[in-house]
Amino acid sequence: MRKIVAGIISFIASYGAVYYLVLPTLETYPRLAGMVQRSDYTDEALWLFIFFSLWLFYWQWEQKKIWNSYLYLFYSGYFLLLFIMLFTKAQTYHSFNLNPFELYLNNKQQVIELILNTCYFIPLGCLYGMRAKKAETVVIALTTILGIETLQYLFYLGTFDIWDIMTNFAGCMIGYYFFSLIKKRMAV
Repeated sequence: MRKIVAGIISFIASYGAVYYLVLPTLETYPRLAGMVQRSDYTDEALWLFIFFSLWLFYWQWEQKKIWNSYLYLFYSGYFLLLFIMLFTKAQTYHSFNLNPFELYLNNKQQVIELILNTCYFIPLGCLYGMRAKKAETVVIALTTILGIETLQYLFYLGTFDIWDIMTNFAGCMIGYYFFSLIKKRMAV
């Protein structure tokens, strides 16, 4: 019965995340909106991925064991989606911001994007938490994020932004601490 309840909760959470957070954000970027509209089933595929990720994670949580096949499938999908979000949203956009006081939260969409910038990197922090110690995770996360921001800037794919670095890093650290809780419960 608990797996059915967990499935219903996973369904509602994934549906809400996709239709009220992710898709409205994607549609603010014309290039991503065009990619989403190429297939009639992009939004369904996205929420099914999130639904099965959450629901299968719950099954593993109950069994106190992480399945290797789950990790391979989840991270394959995650890295594909992360790549799309990071490197295909802007056709030719080039900006540089290292001013930590220059944060614009003038509307709901900007707040949602700030939250999503953090959430996108939680799984990456979990991945780092599987093998790296805390200090190593900090160095690896910062190196990865700085590399991503540099690539976006150099190839005119986005902004090298201090707020992206801070929110992405916060997501990695949340993921690292989340995985430390997972380690305590499961045989990892």
